[in-house]
Amino acid sequence: MSRLTVSMVLLAVGLSAQNAANQFDPAIFKAPPAEYRGHAMWNFNLPTLNENAVISGIQEMAKLNYGGFFIEAGGRPQPGQGVAFLSDEYFRLYKLALEEAKTQGLEVILYDDYAFPTGTVGGQMLSQFPQYVAKNLNMAEKDVTGPASVELAIPQGIYIGAVMMNRDTFELLDASDRKTQDRLVCQAPKGNWKVMAFYLTEGKARVVDYLDETAMSTFISMTYQKYQDNFGTYFGNLIKQTFYDEPSMHHADRMWTPNFNEYFQKRYGYSPMKYYPALWYDIGPQTAAARNALFGFRAELFGRNFIKRLNDWCADHHLIFGGHLDQEEPLNPTPLNGDLLKVFQYQAAPTVDDIWWYGRSNPSYKIVTSAAFNYDHPIARAETYAAYRILDGKIAFQVAMDQFAMGINYQIPARTVQPQRPELNDYVGRLSYLLQHGRHVADVAVLYPIASLHTQYHNIGGVQFPLAEGEQPPQIMETAYAREGGPAFGMDYQDIGEALFRSLRVDYTYLHPEVLVERCTVDGKKLILNNQENREEYSVLILPAGDTLSAAAAARIKEFYDKGGMVIATGLLPTRSAEFGKDKEVQQAIADVFGVSPDEPLKADVRRAQDRQNFYVFWYYIKKNKAGGQALFLPSTNPWLIDFALKQVLPLRDVDIQEPMGALRRGNEYEGALTYIHKVKNGHDIYFFANSSSKAIDTKVVLRGKKALRIWNPHTGGQEAAELTPAEANGQPVTTVRLVLPAVSSLFFIQE
Repeated sequence: MSRLTVSMVLLAVGLSAQNAANQFDPAIFKAPPAEYRGHAMWNFNLPTLNENAVISGIQEMAKLNYGGFFIEAGGRPQPGQGVAFLSDEYFRLYKLALEEAKTQGLEVILYDDYAFPTGTVGGQMLSQFPQYVAKNLNMAEKDVTGPASVELAIPQGIYIGAVMMNRDTFELLDASDRKTQDRLVCQAPKGNWKVMAFYLTEGKARVVDYLDETAMSTFISMTYQKYQDNFGTYFGNLIKQTFYDEPSMHHADRMWTPNFNEYFQKRYGYSPMKYYPALWYDIGPQTAAARNALFGFRAELFGRNFIKRLNDWCADHHLIFGGHLDQEEPLNPTPLNGDLLKVFQYQAAPTVDDIWWYGRSNPSYKIVTSAAFNYDHPIARAETYAAYRILDGKIAFQVAMDQFAMGINYQIPARTVQPQRPELNDYVGRLSYLLQHGRHVADVAVLYPIASLHTQYHNIGGVQFPLAEGEQPPQIMETAYAREGGPAFGMDYQDIGEALFRSLRVDYTYLHPEVLVERCTVDGKKLILNNQENREEYSVLILPAGDTLSAAAAARIKEFYDKGGMVIATGLLPTRSAEFGKDKEVQQAIADVFGVSPDEPLKADVRRAQDRQNFYVFWYYIKKNKAGGQALFLPSTNPWLIDFALKQVLPLRDVDIQEPMGALRRGNEYEGALTYIHKVKNGHDIYFFANSSSKAIDTKVVLRGKKALRIWNPHTGGQEAAELTPAEANGQPVTTVRLVLPAVSSLFFIQE
């Protein structure tokens, strides 16, 4: 049995202790046990920590109806005062907390470091193992006109290699072996050349090198293993889960690892060295493939050596591994975690962070929960309410119901910020009880445009080049640039996601292009995500704007269309391949599907759509085939036009809320919305409708299929009859449900 399978078994047994027959037990729904209620973020204030603070803190959490907590160390005691992190006294008081938790019937989540970001071990990583601290990739460069001899000083650091690039033809020459002591000495051929030397320096944040196997093994021995040594008997019973906090590659600006080239060559069979200039510059037609090769492999190292390594250790020790990354909201994850969707491939419990204000994290929720759906992880968690500027009982309920409608099914709230209302934890417990496990139902898949995002990103800092006398180097805020994701010009995938979910009220799953190729098959006119538990069937695939796509993903899109599938593209069609030498394959597949190509005559029809209410006129392209497939290319991502297109290709939706299309508000302007999620668990339909807005809702909802449903109220734990009307639409049975939701309220409709 693989470690990933072990993790899934642990989830099934550990987080859902009730057997399958009891997953719709009204008594459990009424009074959800600890495993489903909110698990609080709690702090050991090390300068003042004592037995009384431990006992009283846990007793207070029990009174507030939390199901459990994690312990994060805080404060830095002066020498000889307080409690040192990971000291014998720290572990003594930690054990006292475990025993009191057991007495109070609470669970404990193992928080894996001193504080965020995970990877510092409270400063011990730097002080004890400086060689394993994260490194920063830099470049020294010089422009020359050849033929000429070149000398380039290599700054102090770990030498990676050197490249010469012809600035006119983009010819690339690996000059790594021309290093002599602290200088690069080489001969530039005829032409205009840029000579570049690449080297590593120590990163700013003093975190562990997340990309390196040995560094991560050392980190595990300093943290996870020490908890195992002290509390291994609690693992899998009282301590069932772990939590890491805000690791990110931006902590070192341009995080890289000394063994990158070695790892890459072992994986792909060739050296990546000559493509390093693409990390900073356009290198011509190979730019997209080079950046996808380099940034894509860095993302893979982060996912394997940080996420998978910890997940495997936890699975071996009967723990469910989870945690959240820093900065999930930026459009481009390339400098942060590499790939916000794929990074959770090996993580048993994908987790997202909801911080600062209501609505800030809405777009990233759907990416993280989609990762859970893509990789068949039945639990998706949210750290919630931390540092909220305004938080009262109303907002707390708004946040919770939005989270669970977006696919979250486990909450970790900030205890010091969350309103002290025990009924809130009961509410969360009821949502968790019904929405953990099962399969997600969505008609629409939205392709995650990671290849285009990698293509767009490039480094801007860390460059040392000759300056004229008196000239000052440019001031570049590289940390902020990386933290915010750098450029993502024209990328509309989050706009599409928000328009679908919060304006049109159409649920969807972001689909990773590798998952599209490796886990999806075409069956008739459906695109099937072939997971063991979360098996999804899509009728429509949306291809967001982007210029780069893998040839394999392009071929799968063409196969879906050829067999009668419905495909919608927006903004910009791909013309470049994520792999070397396959641009033509991508261009031909896209032209075959959409009939739009820069090199061929137009093969699609051009049509006009008019939003008569707002007096907007839109033009779009449409192409059909004999199998019934349709491909629409929309130059605009206006929600009305997306709705218009969906009605062409999806006349009967799984869930069709008759309430008029809502205004799309984002960021600080967000005030709640009417949303839903549909899951099937143990053969039973579960529909969760959430009205987080201040407007009362009394509307009709048309559900595809003949349904026998009953209302389960998560606010009270009670049940009541549902008002149902069977009918037919488009030759298929449908059921119309009356949905009555006061402001900031929610309901389940459960198959009887």
